[in-house]
Amino acid sequence: MAQLPVSKRSHASLSQQLNHSTEQASKSQVNRIASTSSTLSTAFSARRPMLRRSLSTPSLQFIEDSNVSVKTSLIDDQYHQRAEEYDQKTNSSENAPVQADGCVHYKRFCLFVTPCCKKFYKCRFCHDENESHHFDRKTLTELICAECNARQRVQERCQNCGTLFGKYTCLICNLFDDLDKQQYHCAECGICRIGGRENFFHCKVCNMCLPMQMKTRGHRCIENISRSHCPVCLGDIHTSRIPCHIPYCGHLLHGTCFDQLLEFGHYTCPVCQMSLIDMTTLWEYLDIQAKLLPTPEKYEKERFHIFCNDCHKTSKAKFHFIGLKCCYCGAYNTTQNVQKRLSLVADERNSA
Repeated sequence: MAQLPVSKRSHASLSQQLNHSTEQASKSQVNRIASTSSTLSTAFSARRPMLRRSLSTPSLQFIEDSNVSVKTSLIDDQYHQRAEEYDQKTNSSENAPVQADGCVHYKRFCLFVTPCCKKFYKCRFCHDENESHHFDRKTLTELICAECNARQRVQERCQNCGTLFGKYTCLICNLFDDLDKQQYHCAECGICRIGGRENFFHCKVCNMCLPMQMKTRGHRCIENISRSHCPVCLGDIHTSRIPCHIPYCGHLLHGTCFDQLLEFGHYTCPVCQMSLIDMTTLWEYLDIQAKLLPTPEKYEKERFHIFCNDCHKTSKAKFHFIGLKCCYCGAYNTTQNVQKRLSLVADERNSA
């Protein structure tokens, strides 16, 4: 039977219906794709912390599962507490008003007449914070009494009113402090230190004062290490008021910089790449993960010449996706750049 011709109006109506159906189908497909994408994105976001815990450095606690029950956190709470306390002290010092008997850095009853710019400041830190140049306090020759405003040479008491400028006075360093911090002057270091002379000894090789317990248990000596700069902030260590941290390798860095390294997941020395803290817990965790993830057959016979940054020994290590394990100390802190690391270690030992 012959088909009836379709009118232009009905053809237009049919085209509109087809277009509408296509648009509806496209919208539903787009919505479905968007919904799926949103679901995947939400799922990935939920899994991201777990993925980061399993693949990143051990600053985050590992997850417990049915096969492996591992909970480790290599960052001690006291590190965070020490950093927070230092931040609080720094913030309070910056916001504190200037004391009549001193400044935010020292409590004293005198003002320095700085020979570099002929201005009056209560300490060298106040000067350096307000001027574009550095003030060496050992060049100080004049000061002003805070009680009677008498200008005079550097001395322990005011020659006019007899005011003691500070309970602790060192005329070698031109240091005056009215607070008891167990200050003492070390002739070998050439500066004043706090903490009590009986609690420290001076190492002639490192050329710095070290805690007394390091004398009994021993430490790694590096010649003139205190005269170097912090490898993190590049600030001076020898004259810094920030306590320094002494890791296993002996390369000094500020205590706050050490805490920040751990907080951001860096556990090796910026200078020599040796582990800054005891990483045994992480190495044991990686051993378990390596057993759960066997090496493919074609890689089972692969061996690599490695250098261990922790024990400074070379060995042949089996290939594994987790890492190349040192056969001597069991660490995964290794590198294949053997010749360069051996030369650096040899140069460091010769200089020491």
